Amino acid sequence: MTLDLWAGPKPVLRCRTVAGRELKKVPAALVAEPVVRELTALAEWIGDHAAGVLTSVEQWMTQSLPVPAALIREVWPDPYWRRALRYAVVAPCGGTEADVERAGVLTGVVPRPGGALVVAGLDGEERELGDAVVVMPHPVLLDPRGTGLLEQWRRLLVSLGGEQGIEQVDRAVYVRPDCSPAPGSRGLREGISAFHGALFASGAHVERVVRSFGGRIDGERARFAFGHCGRRYGMVADLRHQGPAAPVSLYGFRFAEARERQGAGAYDAVPRPVWSEGIRAMATLYNEREAAWGGASGSVAADADAGYQGFLVACAEYATAGAPAAGGLEPRQPAGARRLLDAGAVLAGPPVGQDEESLTARRYGSPWLAGGECFVRLVVARAVGAQDAVARALGLEPDAGEATPVGRAPIRPLDLLTRVCRAHPGLAREAMGLLAPLRTCAKTAGTKPGRAATRLRARLQKLTATHPELLPHALDEGARIVAAEGSVAMARPLYVEARTAEQRLGGIDEDALWELVSEFRELGVVDERLLKQYRTDLAARSSESDAYESYRRLVLEWCRAESTIPTPVVRDGVTHHRQRDVPSSFAVELAQGVGGPPTVDDTQAEIFHLLLRNGGFERATASVWEAWAAPLERDLAEHTDTADRLRTHFPEPGGSSAAARTAAAEAWLALMARVGLLERFTGTAEPVSAESAERANAWLTQFFGRYAGLRQPVAGLEPVVASVASLMRAAGETREPLVGLKTRSLGGDFWGVGFDLGLLALMKRVGVPLGEPAGEQGVYVLQWLQRRGTAGVESVLADPGFREPIRGELTGAVRGSLGYTVTRHCLTPFPKVTRQVAASEPLRELMAGILDERARRVRAGGAGGLFALQDLLLHVEPFVVAGAVKHVDGYVREALAADPAVLLAETLRAGCLAHEHQGDDRATACGLRRVTAGHTRELLESTDEIVRDRHAEMFDVEPATRRSRYLDFRPGSAFAQDLLRGVEKALPGISDDSCRSRALGAVQGVLWCERWQATLRGFMP
Repeated sequence: MTLDLWAGPKPVLRCRTVAGRELKKVPAALVAEPVVRELTALAEWIGDHAAGVLTSVEQWMTQSLPVPAALIREVWPDPYWRRALRYAVVAPCGGTEADVERAGVLTGVVPRPGGALVVAGLDGEERELGDAVVVMPHPVLLDPRGTGLLEQWRRLLVSLGGEQGIEQVDRAVYVRPDCSPAPGSRGLREGISAFHGALFASGAHVERVVRSFGGRIDGERARFAFGHCGRRYGMVADLRHQGPAAPVSLYGFRFAEARERQGAGAYDAVPRPVWSEGIRAMATLYNEREAAWGGASGSVAADADAGYQGFLVACAEYATAGAPAAGGLEPRQPAGARRLLDAGAVLAGPPVGQDEESLTARRYGSPWLAGGECFVRLVVARAVGAQDAVARALGLEPDAGEATPVGRAPIRPLDLLTRVCRAHPGLAREAMGLLAPLRTCAKTAGTKPGRAATRLRARLQKLTATHPELLPHALDEGARIVAAEGSVAMARPLYVEARTAEQRLGGIDEDALWELVSEFRELGVVDERLLKQYRTDLAARSSESDAYESYRRLVLEWCRAESTIPTPVVRDGVTHHRQRDVPSSFAVELAQGVGGPPTVDDTQAEIFHLLLRNGGFERATASVWEAWAAPLERDLAEHTDTADRLRTHFPEPGGSSAAARTAAAEAWLALMARVGLLERFTGTAEPVSAESAERANAWLTQFFGRYAGLRQPVAGLEPVVASVASLMRAAGETREPLVGLKTRSLGGDFWGVGFDLGLLALMKRVGVPLGEPAGEQGVYVLQWLQRRGTAGVESVLADPGFREPIRGELTGAVRGSLGYTVTRHCLTPFPKVTRQVAASEPLRELMAGILDERARRVRAGGAGGLFALQDLLLHVEPFVVAGAVKHVDGYVREALAADPAVLLAETLRAGCLAHEHQGDDRATACGLRRVTAGHTRELLESTDEIVRDRHAEMFDVEPATRRSRYLDFRPGSAFAQDLLRGVEKALPGISDDSCRSRALGAVQGVLWCERWQATLRGFMP
């Protein structure tokens, strides 16, 4: 095995023949040999170690994170750490930022305990840097204005004869401009257009480049997030992206913090390193255009540098022209310790909280290293023993002393080898054999998570056949990998299978399993269903009480984590705003303790407090609220904001029925009265004011909105509404009458929703000051009659304010067009509702007015006489069909007695006179101007029964099932061929095609009216 630090992170395994000739690769026959397997495992371990070192150091540099000088001092003997750190530019950490004035190139460490770092400044002189914490600043911080300082650092490196192990001073750097370009034709929404118009042949190629910078494609956007000093900043690029195989167009991109800012200082909210890394990502993408697809929509720059220079020129021109200031920035506090640790920083000193642990440097000797060199691993204190076991299995020797503390780190899940060696120290080598399929899974999980998980599962089952105790650990590691790539759904089956394998093995470490469930809960893999399953399985293995307590601890942890998540959070390049929402099942599951009501201890009280504030009671029923009554009272006593939060909380009804809504409303009113909140909600405990009346009215609206559709009487409701009414009257406030009363529970055959007119009647009864109905607001009175009838709502039906809306709902629609058949009134299919309308005096009066208006139009005749008859028949039909003609008898008889022949003659004559014919002579010659009732009567009498039946068949159906249809009366149509001969024979000569079509339609309408009258006569007694 050959170690070459500069050739690659992974050592090379070589094989020679007996004659000394080196082979290109290890023969397949030797791969399974123990020596080869051991060397392969060691090479992979060293490769992982080297790659991890480079990743850590580059992360510290790109995000300018603080690092204890003690850490650098302890890892210096490791050649891989030394390669990554040596010749890096470091600077003392001055508070929260790097003190670049004192920066220098790291050349060594003073060889004594606690020795300082040795750096060389721009003057070439070496000096000791004794600061306890240093920063490897991003190169843009070394030369923020692009004045040539970075070139001086490059020349210093050349003079030192060194080469940086990380890309720092030779990194592509993009200076942030002080001003944005002038607003262009593409506007603000497209943001920065420096690389606009690039075309790519393959969406898959774009995805690979985007992923290499930590971004991902989401629809037609590429989303990125870049870190700096413990914070994340988003960037979004707009694409024309339609899949991996389709071409892609690149448009503008924008930083989330600079969105909709224009002018001088528009980009100041974006830290310079974030700006540089974002532009670097977009420049790389731009330069990755395939040659065959290097064209663009419009004129584009030859390369990314030219495009960015053009952008900077546009910025400078706008600044010179007197660009307005973009406005001030909100001050942003420096990131706290937790943010820095989560970003990858190592902070000096011992752990200071429960979520931190000590980070140590552990040294391992190896015969492959010489000259006092050793491998140095950064290991948390609790994993040192397991890491030692791994090292011994690889032939490495742990240092005789204790691991040296170098700082503190956040508590994170341990890696696979550490987990296995803590539980099964003798299986370290076997566990190393599982790393290869896990690496393969990590490569493919980003683009094909389902396939990666499936293949990993099959591979691990084969590899662990002889040691099944390794399978749960390996599956869990696979679930972590897939979840980290953003596919929680694909990670979940791996987690479930790991628990199944664990159950088969038995002997479960409950403490370790609890930590595992907690970890996967944080990743999103464990949802409420799996958490409940954990409780069930634990109860079967242990006891109900142990399961309840473990479940309760996990719920509390879940609620605490949810409450600390900021509602605005940067993810995938943009700022997301979210509502905190913990599962409602937690309140249900913890409503009952083991064998009785739960104990109201501190844990239960904190869980209630967090559930209430994070959506955990949004769908809780009244029985669940009742079970939490004691913690509720305690929370009221300890937190002043609890009462206001309860204003917007109401129990979910136990079903969709009116009885369920009534029961929930009664239970809530009783509970609120018992805890002393009802008077506060109704405003009776406050001085009379417009504000108190508004709050009480708002609470009543929400109460009605949750329980509209209940069935009265409701215990305790009328006094509550009366209290709100009294307060509103005293404050001189009014309430919109129908607000909060709409509900789908009252929906049915007329509309999908309805208004609870019972609650409206209650408000009128207790004197709530009601305003006028808003605008064209309907009442849905027919829907209420179908569901509840007229009892108790007489005052609403008789209210003058609702007269016009109700009248509109009782009025049927006739198209008034000869091209359509008549339809039916909405009441016709519902005789029961029709009889209720007839029995209600207010509704009966409204209906009489509607009928009277149509009867007058029938008597008036003229051009609209025929349509007026159809309209009258339409409105009397429901009462005739329902057998409720007593109160509309006169209108029914008038509709049945009307002579269609007379109305037909008037309609034809008036229509001809109103129509503009082609030429005066043709208008004079048109015979419809002289048509009389005798002509139309002769026409109707000459129409034989076969023709009548044929033209009335679509109308001659049950009234409840009749539908409107379109008819074609144009010459040559089937209708025209059937009726035209009789029309032209009986009526005076028609000289105009429009008059001819109108005549055909009118005759068809009269045939319907005759059949309609005949049908209704059949219903009459």
